[in-house]
Parts: sequence; structure tokens; C-alpha cells
Amino acid sequence: MTAIKTALIGCGTVCDWHLEELVKLKDLFKVRWLCDNVPGKAQQLVHKWQTGRWTEDYQQVLDDPEVECVWVLTPPFNHAEVAIAALRANKHVFCEKPLAKSSVQCQEVVRVAEDSQRVFLLGYPMRFSADAANLRQVVQSGVLGRPAVFRDVWAVCKGSDSPAIHDAELGGGVVFEHTHWLDFVTWMFGPAQKVYASTRKLKAGPTTAHDTLIAVIDFVSGDQAVWSESWAATGMGWEPLCVGRAGIRPTFDVIGERGVLQFPNARGEKVLSLYRFDAPEQPVSTWTWQNDWGTNDDAFPNEHRHLYDCIRHGTPPICQARDGLQAVQLAEAILESSRSGLPVFFQQ
Repeated sequence: MTAIKTALIGCGTVCDWHLEELVKLKDLFKVRWLCDNVPGKAQQLVHKWQTGRWTEDYQQVLDDPEVECVWVLTPPFNHAEVAIAALRANKHVFCEKPLAKSSVQCQEVVRVAEDSQRVFLLGYPMRFSADAANLRQVVQSGVLGRPAVFRDVWAVCKGSDSPAIHDAELGGGVVFEHTHWLDFVTWMFGPAQKVYASTRKLKAGPTTAHDTLIAVIDFVSGDQAVWSESWAATGMGWEPLCVGRAGIRPTFDVIGERGVLQFPNARGEKVLSLYRFDAPEQPVSTWTWQNDWGTNDDAFPNEHRHLYDCIRHGTPPICQARDGLQAVQLAEAILESSRSGLPVFFQQ
């Protein structure tokens, strides 16, 4: 087992989370560089995790022949630039979500990634969460009947720590920060057919991006998803239902012709429960949530191990650049619908 020599570019909160798991996987990854163009950020994480060396110039990372894999953990506005440069430097790439800030940028990343001989893995964590995979499996099993309606409400008390995420041009607000949710519903239901959405900025402050949204997505399959999320839900992200580092309070259900899946249960416990309409008094099946919905407690280490298998053993990446393009196209449609007040239809 040969550890992959790795460089992480972008040393914000998400980089810190990845490093927390990577230092436990030293047999798989050797961190060679941490890089951030903000003075002191990379150096701070080198000292915190006692790993690698630091630089403010990502070209220095790409010029290092020892580096096998580059992790793109910068704000979304320059994901495409860094990812393409890394691929052209003959590096494998792990790219955090979203793939890029626009579908035009995404298309260029897809072209370069698919023309390269390098592994490109996109970090949509819900693809690697055992609980999210279980929810998808239960829905796709047909136990509820199809089509189904997935209603998901996320209250996030503060949103991302990164100022760039709250900037309409640099990050793109709630919709772009949560394209992993859009990836999950298309992974579960297939391609979208139509979306209608409304976004607003409710929280006082200097930020320019929206912080609250409601979106209704119709799928070619006949299924539907209703997504409501807010970064202005002060106080709602705390216990007993708080999950994860960002203070997230998620509640959801999936309704079909035969029954409904609910999370959390009626007592507020982190349990997924299946109720049938012909016997509604008690759930016929329950699944204890192994990790917190919407967090990376198992997803990050699963991502990391999968990346190792892709590079060392030729395993096809579960989530590729083209998946990221699809999610960003859906995010753009949500924002366009919000601007126009009209539904947006997708060409099939």
C-alpha cells in the first residue's frame, strides 16, 4: 500500500474538515502541500495538523513532480481554474462542490477531465453517506410506490463560515453551496424536467447572496422534490435536532401512494420511519440514522478511501465532472426561475 502524495489548495473550513480525516488515513495519503493565497492560512493548518509544508502559490504545487493528487478546496468562483490547471499538470483531482460557478465553466472542466488520463472525483458527500444511500435505496425499492414526493426542509442557523460563500458573485449563496442536495435528488430520481423557485435575502448584513429559498423540482420520472432552506433561521439549528458542525436542523419526508417515510420520528429522534397508509398507527420499518443527516461524519472518510481506490486500483469514480455539470445547471435554473417568477423547463 503506497500512500498518495497529496496537495490541498484552499485552506478554509472545508480543508480543515478534510485534514481532520486525512491525518487518520496516513497509510493512504501523505499530505505534501497546503496552499492558500491568503497569507498565513496554509501555515496555520500546517501547524495545527503537523503535516506537509505551506505555500501561497498554487503553481509551486503543480510544478512539484512528487505531487500525485490535487484537492481543489477554494471558493467556487475559481474551482474551474484550479482544477483545469491541475489536470493539465497531469495531476489527479479531487474537487469540492460545486464543480464551478457556472455551467459554462463546468463544461470546460468536463471536457478537460474527460480528455485527460487522470482521475477526477467530485466531492458530493451525500453520494458517500451510508444514511443517504439507504434513503435512496428505500425510495427506489418501490415500497412507497412511485412517483413519490420528497419534501426537505433545512434550517441552518448561520450558513458557511466563508465570506465568499455569502457573496453572489464569488460563492452564489444557499443554492450553489448546497448543490450536493441537487446532486442527491437527481441521483435518486433521475433528470429534472421543470423547476419553479423563489429565493430571498432575509438576514440583515452586508452579504449580497440570497440566504433563503424554496424550490419545487419535477422529474422526468414523475417524482417531485420540494426543497426549503434558510441561513436566516437563527436559533433553529441547535439541539435537540441540530446536526453537524454548521448547526443544521433537517426534517424531511417522502410520500408515495402506499405510505410515507419520515425523519425525524414523532418524538424528535434521529430515526427514519416508514408508515403505510393501510396501517398508520405504527411504523412498519425503522432505520436508526448512523450519522447526522447533512454532515460528513462518514461521507468524508468514505470519499477519501474511494479516491484512493480510484487512483491506485482503477475503480471508476462514483461522482464525476459531468455529474457536477448537471447539478450546476439545476442550480442556475433555480436562480433563473427566482429572477423571472416563471418555471424553467429542461430539454431532454
